[in-house]
Amino acid sequence: MTTQPILRAPGNYKPLYLQIAQRLREGIQSGQHPSGSKLPSEHELMRQFDISRITAVAALDELVKERLAYRERGRGTFVAQPVVSDFSFFTSFSEDMHQRGFDTSSQTLSLQIALPDLVTQEKLKMPEETYYCLARVRLANGAPVVLQHAYLQASLYPDLEKIDFKAHYLFDVMRSVYGLHPIYGEAIVEAAAANQEEAYHLKIRTGDPVLIIWHLTLDDKYTPLEYVHSVYRSDRFSFATGRHPLRETG
Repeated sequence: MTTQPILRAPGNYKPLYLQIAQRLREGIQSGQHPSGSKLPSEHELMRQFDISRITAVAALDELVKERLAYRERGRGTFVAQPVVSDFSFFTSFSEDMHQRGFDTSSQTLSLQIALPDLVTQEKLKMPEETYYCLARVRLANGAPVVLQHAYLQASLYPDLEKIDFKAHYLFDVMRSVYGLHPIYGEAIVEAAAANQEEAYHLKIRTGDPVLIIWHLTLDDKYTPLEYVHSVYRSDRFSFATGRHPLRETG
């Protein structure tokens, strides 16, 4: 493999590791290195660009910091799945992901009468009521990204167990079957470590970081339509608040 001295061209003052990271980044963005594929190893980069191991490691570190790549001990550095940035917790998961160009699907784990756990009850101020619990794994482009438990008041959703959620989205069912119209959303976001069940369904390791979202959906009269506890893979999602003026204090 020939070296690429263009990296040391006169007048190019950009650090070598950043130039190499940019080459790899362009390869990822162009599809030369698709998601899940292995990136060149440190030794391959050393030979290709005639650089030191420290520089090669720094270039790969840059991609890992940007969440474009991830490392597996003993195996190498791999291209990560795309991260959903500026994700909204105030729209339907399916609708939001479709707008971003992702194919979505769900695996229904269970649909049964069940009481929410005490933490979810407290976070969402849930009234004493009989609930259906719809437990699902939400997928984006075939990869599991969210483990979700939606609690739906049985009084609002009679015969909900007859709905095939493999063929219908929950918000569509609310609108077309029950005449309910989700308008508003409230959410509480916290960081946590994945427990064994969450790790199993999301294909991550126990203890890996996740985002916990307690979400409340309401209609135009602020009547709660669903209470949702969601566990998001933090390596696939980030969100931003946008620009807001700072409040004066004192």
